[in-house]
Amino acid sequence: MKKVRWGILSAANIAYDQLLPALRRSNRAEVVAIASRSEGRAERFNIPTIYKDYNQLLDDPTIDAVYIPLPNALHTEWSIEAAKKGKHILLEKPATLSTAEAKDIQAAVLDNGVVFMEAFMYQFHKQHQRVKELLESNYIGEYLHIKAHFSWMLEDPNDIRLQPSLGGGALRDVGCYGVHAMSQIIGMKPTTVTMGGKLHPEYKVDMLSTCIFTDDKGRTAEITSSMNLPFNDRYEIFGTKGTIIVESAYRPDVSPDHFGKVIVRDHHNQTVLYEAYEDDQYLNQIEHLHDCIINGRKPIYTIEDSLQVIHYIEKGYESLNNASVTQELLATILI
Repeated sequence: MKKVRWGILSAANIAYDQLLPALRRSNRAEVVAIASRSEGRAERFNIPTIYKDYNQLLDDPTIDAVYIPLPNALHTEWSIEAAKKGKHILLEKPATLSTAEAKDIQAAVLDNGVVFMEAFMYQFHKQHQRVKELLESNYIGEYLHIKAHFSWMLEDPNDIRLQPSLGGGALRDVGCYGVHAMSQIIGMKPTTVTMGGKLHPEYKVDMLSTCIFTDDKGRTAEITSSMNLPFNDRYEIFGTKGTIIVESAYRPDVSPDHFGKVIVRDHHNQTVLYEAYEDDQYLNQIEHLHDCIINGRKPIYTIEDSLQVIHYIEKGYESLNNASVTQELLATILI
């Protein structure tokens, strides 16, 4: 069995805590190098080769694929460089800060024939396949409203997610999961967005915000993201015959029992289905990418899909910024 040789661009915590262990759980992965400007942080990874410069890693001919968990504002530059060097790419979410940047990555990926995927790992957990099955079987009738929530408490004042120049903000950090679930798991393609929230007076990023999306059928979605509320990750789908509730939707691995739950309640709010799923979403993501690299397949989540998600997020921030400029409460943006 062929192994994919991996390099990691930066010694970010998510790489150490989640991606590196998943790579080591795969019998088709070999982690051969890491690049970091902090040698001390890189040493803890216990990877054979440590580069001090990102380009040195990308120039290494023994590396097939790279994982890029750099700050959001650096995603485009280093994804394009990786593609030019012929490396397959797993890019931490959100892929870019704008659709224009995402299109630049798209062009580089196509020009150089590499596999690219944005790292929305949660979608590879089996609970979301179950949600798709329930929707396709018309179990709750026609869905009319979606409600997604992802929040956590950011307590480090030096965290890069508080820096607007690096692409900080709650919608980009955790709200992107709700946008992804709405558009990719459930399949709603909105036509307008209104984003409410307030920029932090010191950090100038959204700490708590809500986006209201509508589509051309009049269906709505409410997506709340926060970096100053207790941890909670879930989404709900309201239909004409019932409601699907997805608990521990994005990080079931940090829930008390490590299970993701799918619950259905009928129109009387009585529970008619309760299922709990244990899965390895990080490993599943890695193995899917391995299949694409080794067998020349297209990912189930493509750069074109990433473009949709980034577009909706970008329009959300445009709504918030317009509201701030006009000093109105909210500003609706056509998508």
